[in-house]
Amino acid sequence: MGLVTAASAIAFLTTEMDDILVLFVLFSRSNGKKENAAIISGKYLALLLLVASCKTASPSLLALPYEQLFGLLGILPIIIGIRFAINEFSAESSGPSKKAGFKLLALTSIMLESLVIGLANGGDSISVCATFFSSLASSEFIISCAVFSLMQALWCVIALSVINADSIHSYIEESKGVVVPALFVTLGLYILVKSGSLVWLFSLGVD
Repeated sequence: MGLVTAASAIAFLTTEMDDILVLFVLFSRSNGKKENAAIISGKYLALLLLVASCKTASPSLLALPYEQLFGLLGILPIIIGIRFAINEFSAESSGPSKKAGFKLLALTSIMLESLVIGLANGGDSISVCATFFSSLASSEFIISCAVFSLMQALWCVIALSVINADSIHSYIEESKGVVVPALFVTLGLYILVKSGSLVWLFSLGVD
């Protein structure tokens, strides 16, 4: 059990090390505990889907350019960043406006965005995790899932602690219209480059 726990922790660190930066970006535009909960829910759904994909992936599926296909979802944070900048600029130009209704719809949107970005960033870990999970017995797989869940919780706690630090929080609040869009656009470009999606698209165009 101890060996499986340690191996699972190493597997998570190997494949999800940069996920803490993704969480930092997602939390940077959050306004309150409900939005934080929506982001965390989306990340756990992404983790669940990635683990399920790794466990059930067939050799024929792994032969597909899934890393590049998942990486294309990196376009979403770029869109979010641009949209956030436009909304901030519009709010400053038109003055304060009333908060929109349908808070539940807004929270659902945040959760789905967190889910998609989590999938985009985690697509390149499928081959590694698929090999790891396929070597585990059923009881060992359950232990590994528990370790992944706890590590994800730890990542969320660390990211929230950093983003809520007085100096960082005040800086983001003062420059939110610039900092948040820059973080999201940078995250999107990072995912597109890391996954090889840009090179893959270019190669398709050349062929």
